[in-house]
Amino acid sequence: MLDRITIQQNERKAPLISVIVPIYKVELYLSKCLDSIVGQTYRNLEIILVDDGSPDNCGAICDMYAARDNRITVLHQENRGVAAARNAGLAAASGEWIGWVDPDDIIELDMYEYLLTCALAHNADIAVCGIRTMINGQEVPRWISARKKMVLLDREKAVEQYLSGELHYGCVNKLSRRSLWEGLYFPDYQMAEDLSVMWRLFERVEKVVHLGMKKYIRCRRDGSITTSKKAKTRLDEYRAAKECFDNMVSRWPQFESLLARRCVESASGLWCGYRRFSPEERRGIRPQLRSISDFCRPYIPNALAHTGMGYTGRLALRLVAWPNGWALTLAGLANWLYQRKHRWSL
Repeated sequence: MLDRITIQQNERKAPLISVIVPIYKVELYLSKCLDSIVGQTYRNLEIILVDDGSPDNCGAICDMYAARDNRITVLHQENRGVAAARNAGLAAASGEWIGWVDPDDIIELDMYEYLLTCALAHNADIAVCGIRTMINGQEVPRWISARKKMVLLDREKAVEQYLSGELHYGCVNKLSRRSLWEGLYFPDYQMAEDLSVMWRLFERVEKVVHLGMKKYIRCRRDGSITTSKKAKTRLDEYRAAKECFDNMVSRWPQFESLLARRCVESASGLWCGYRRFSPEERRGIRPQLRSISDFCRPYIPNALAHTGMGYTGRLALRLVAWPNGWALTLAGLANWLYQRKHRWSL
């Protein structure tokens, strides 16, 4: 493996990593996030903070950190959403490598040293580490399990593991070559905007190194985008999954079931959240539920065969077959029981 001390001692020759952080209404969590970035053992970083018109003190916090550290660039813009913030950061990036951190998450202090060292040692286009998930301050064994050893993946295997969720759908916990991002941008979704981009990235790789150690700490909390109860965010997640299906299935027919499974799982989030949407939102999405159900119905048995969900989660998947009031109500009840059991919000 490449000598990581050599990277640190030859800082002038060390590759520049652009770390992009889209920021909106996270003032209670932002300092902890930024401390974990500026304290990285790998020092040759370009840290781009995109203040997406945050109405709280996030902008001031960003400026304060920039005054202390000349590696930090702050971009202030009117609120246009997380996708626009990501796009602004990507346009400003000049590094050979691109990394992403969400503003309410934190990273281990050696994460970028770990990722870059392994990427260079194996001539990989993307390095991926594991994720620890914290929900309302409590660590839970969900989503991304730790690997026991490093694995090298060619393009087809990398696409397969990405679609199966083994590599995590989002852009965090990854370090990727800047060249992979040429011509790409994030669509204007409120949720899962990175799902619409990352599959394109994996189609461009020659080699991916999937690492065992968990270096990214994902902190879910009530009020964040990923726990939003709004219909548009849930619908955006389904749209991103369906867009992925429509674009990839002809090129990767062997992965049709994986592509469809993501659509079914995203649709179940709509079913589970329906009763929490406002009456206006419900009326707005009802016509779309039938077409979503019609598409997902033939793929539900496959999704059930490969999901790691428990009884209530599997029930919610089955209910996607019926875009009716009783099914939506039952899905909401199943979701409520799941939350009550685990004492945290989806």
